[in-house]
Amino acid sequence: MRRVYRKDCACPATWAGSVQKALPDYREFRRYAAAFERLGINSSRRRAGFSAYAPHIQFTAIWGKRKEIIAAMSHRKCVYCEGAINAPRAAHVEHFKPKSLFPALAYEWTNYFLGCPGCNGAKSDKWPERGGYIRPDQGDPSRHFLFSEDGSMKALKPRRPAERMVADFGLNRTWLADERKQNIDTMLRVLNVAVQMWKAGHRQQARRLARTVLENSDTPEAAYSVALTQCFWRAWKAACPGGKV
Repeated sequence: MRRVYRKDCACPATWAGSVQKALPDYREFRRYAAAFERLGINSSRRRAGFSAYAPHIQFTAIWGKRKEIIAAMSHRKCVYCEGAINAPRAAHVEHFKPKSLFPALAYEWTNYFLGCPGCNGAKSDKWPERGGYIRPDQGDPSRHFLFSEDGSMKALKPRRPAERMVADFGLNRTWLADERKQNIDTMLRVLNVAVQMWKAGHRQQARRLARTVLENSDTPEAAYSVALTQCFWRAWKAACPGGKV
């Protein structure tokens, strides 16, 4: 997971008006939402979802109409797995805190991210009783995860939000790990050319090529950029100890 920035998808000036149209009786909605969220997070009534608690209140999915604005924040990548989302219909506006459990945040702009069908489907309405998950727009999310050359990933600290995310979001699902591995293998093949240059004594050329590989990997637009960058540094430091890029 790579840090994303809210400044790249500022809340539209017309958003408040759109919410007002979607919820004509906003005060009633807020009253029901507040009462619902006072229920224990694991209580049967809470887990049954807000639609069961207040069936007369229906969400209008106006967030879908702002998908392109939200997509800009993560450069059309899923904020969780960093996979590229190329088809518009494959992109989901993801409620970080699920609206079925946190209805008061259903129209909160800062609760929206772009997700892929795989991560969004696996996450669904999950939310842990304590601790929550790691937000993609706060701190440095990448420091919580370790990626391997085989495409798999794990949390650096067990029994923490990162470990729950790997499990709950299906971040090691087979096709995803395979796709990460393919991208890592491609990057390492090019980096190996730089390594061979280094060992042959062509240090300047080696650094130049390695720098290009790193720049192409560690960019917000690159799919699986955190995995690529971690694997780049491990390979380079192991093959060229002390070699600066």
